[in-house]
Amino acid sequence: MSAQAKIVACERVRHGVLQVTWDDGFAGPVDLHCTIERGGVYGFLNDAAAFARVAVVDDGQAIAWSDPDGDRIGFRAETLRARAMKRAFDAAA
Repeated sequence: MSAQAKIVACERVRHGVLQVTWDDGFAGPVDLHCTIERGGVYGFLNDAAAFARVAVVDDGQAIAWSDPDGDRIGFRAETLRARAMKRAFDAAA
C-alpha cells in the first residue's frame, strides 16, 4: 500500500464488518468480529448501534468511534488495508 493511500469511505456491511474504500480505488470488506469479541477498549462495539457510528477521521488516515467515555477508538488506514488485502488474497487462493 502506498503510504499516502487514504480512506475515502467506510460503511457498515453488517455488525462487525465494514466496507472500506481508499483513494487509490482499492476497496474491500474488513471483518472486525474477533477484535470486538475480545473486548477491552473495543468491547463497546458489541452494541450494533455503536458499531454503526463509524467515521473516517484524520483526513482519511483512520476510522474511529467514540466510546461511552467520549474517547476516540479506531484503526489506522494501514491496518485496515492489510486486513482487506489478506481477505482478498485468501478468497482468491
